[in-house]
Amino acid sequence: MKKLLALLSLPLALAACGQPAAPTPTPQEQATPAPDPLQAQVINGTASVTGARPYQVALLYSSNGQQFCGGTIIAADWILTAAHCVKGGLPSQVYVRAGSLSATSGGITRTVSSIRIHPSYVDVTRGYDVAVLKLSSPLTYSTTIQAAALPTPTFASTAAAVGTVQTISGWGMTVGGNSSSNSSYLREANLPVISNADCGAQLGSTITSGMICGNKNSQGQTGCHGDSGGPFASKHSNRFYVFGVVSWGTANVCTNATAFARVSEYQPWITMNTGVQPQAPTTTGTTVTYSGIVASGATSYQPGTAGRTYAAGTLSASLSGPSGTDFDLYLQKFNGTSWVDVASSEASSSSESINYAAASGTYRWEVYGYSGSGSYTLTVTAP
Repeated sequence: MKKLLALLSLPLALAACGQPAAPTPTPQEQATPAPDPLQAQVINGTASVTGARPYQVALLYSSNGQQFCGGTIIAADWILTAAHCVKGGLPSQVYVRAGSLSATSGGITRTVSSIRIHPSYVDVTRGYDVAVLKLSSPLTYSTTIQAAALPTPTFASTAAAVGTVQTISGWGMTVGGNSSSNSSYLREANLPVISNADCGAQLGSTITSGMICGNKNSQGQTGCHGDSGGPFASKHSNRFYVFGVVSWGTANVCTNATAFARVSEYQPWITMNTGVQPQAPTTTGTTVTYSGIVASGATSYQPGTAGRTYAAGTLSASLSGPSGTDFDLYLQKFNGTSWVDVASSEASSSSESINYAAASGTYRWEVYGYSGSGSYTLTVTAP
């Protein structure tokens, strides 16, 4: 009998609807940054792991240290965010925290010397919801602080095409309609890209070419208030690329798709203002081949029993064993206390394959000898 698959039920807890309320401004602070009514955060997200989102930053009010939006590092001294996050604000009213899973402690902070908002921005539903922040001094890169590349339009057309999976992350509300549910810990969710037509039908508004949409996924995860300005990104050839900026969604309840500013659409403006050039990878993913021996009724683990930590993205593997054997393949994720199967391939043959849209976390591959014994090869492609 085949090994039973115990599907992992991930805890739903990401940043969601509802940004922290700003304090009553003094007369000289009347321009305190404030989001538009429709802005996105992550609902039911999964907790990020250290170093999984090194490009993510938190935007905070200088007056009280409250986090109000997110952003993406695109260079050591430049942050990409949403126009609605900083419209009407002054550089002195904002600072940035990088390299921490907490929005309000750890990592390093930088003040902002300049805010540049796309000149065509009016409101989130009309597009152009992008802005760049010049930091007063450059960030120091580390394992927890790295820039995400701007994609070339050609690369973005395939890497962020309809049907691909991208990752949204942030500190927004975790429960739609509950403004007190903002997460103190960075959370994320993998959302499938949908067509602008499908997105418009869900949101009841025209989705322009300057927007890209991520659908609510099978775990009920989507964007909501608090994640605004943050990234919609994925990893290719060991480098992160940012394809979207969290912009807007269903007000308050956050039950449908999330609309992002399409980075490739505004890349010329971003490059003109920052000097950051668009890029494209020469290869896709990192491929490693493992080998081992397994006996009938026994198991073998790759890359060892401890597994390996991956950023979110597609994990794929193909298994090949001796002719006449029946080896099965399982992908397991560590949930903090134990390993749980999240995907399986159990064909009655010596060859198996798995493609899995993974959230960030620690994973390992299990090869199970259902019948027959011998050596095998396992080829794994990871983000």
